[in-house]
Amino acid sequence: MRTRSEIKKDAKSKLNAYWHVPVLTVLIVYLLEALILGALNDSMLSSVLQIIITTIASVFTTMLFLNIAKNDEFEKVEFSWMKVSSMQLLKCIVYTLLLSLATAMIQYITVLSSVLLSAIASIFVLVVEVYLSFSLLIILDTDAPIIDAAKQSINLVEGNFWKIIVFGLSFVGWFILGIIPVCLGLLWVLPYMGISFANYYLELKSNKPII
Repeated sequence: MRTRSEIKKDAKSKLNAYWHVPVLTVLIVYLLEALILGALNDSMLSSVLQIIITTIASVFTTMLFLNIAKNDEFEKVEFSWMKVSSMQLLKCIVYTLLLSLATAMIQYITVLSSVLLSAIASIFVLVVEVYLSFSLLIILDTDAPIIDAAKQSINLVEGNFWKIIVFGLSFVGWFILGIIPVCLGLLWVLPYMGISFANYYLELKSNKPII
């Protein structure tokens, strides 16, 4: 299995080869969210629409990042690489909303409890999110049902939990740098992180086939 630095270096090379499509995609999502927030004046409707747009956008951008991660021949990246089937889109949206709802419920219940219980619940949520972190990629890559995708994600993470945590933390510096220039750097950093994570998924999949 390749090292963390090798996986990230490969992702960076694939992004830099044809950076226009992923960067423009992230920019479009930013603009849509900004337009909604500006037009609806931070109302409840604005928040709901922002969640819907963010959820749907994450599906298409994840598919784009996955296809770029698979682009070992460095073919020209096209916007069509974001294409997903209606069933894949539905499954991804349902999965994301269910996970968000479950997380919100746990946090809401524990915030009314002791500080210790709230801290334990936060750690539990973090662990669950790590173990399910590849579910969206698996749905888009294999068109697996939601439950199967979750099981397969758990299988991939098993034995690699702390490596995945360290992998995620390795982007903290990049994220901070991306925020500094009026957040414009995130237009490149976010695709870099997404492609790297998809690369990591493909690496784990090749060394530990999904069940």
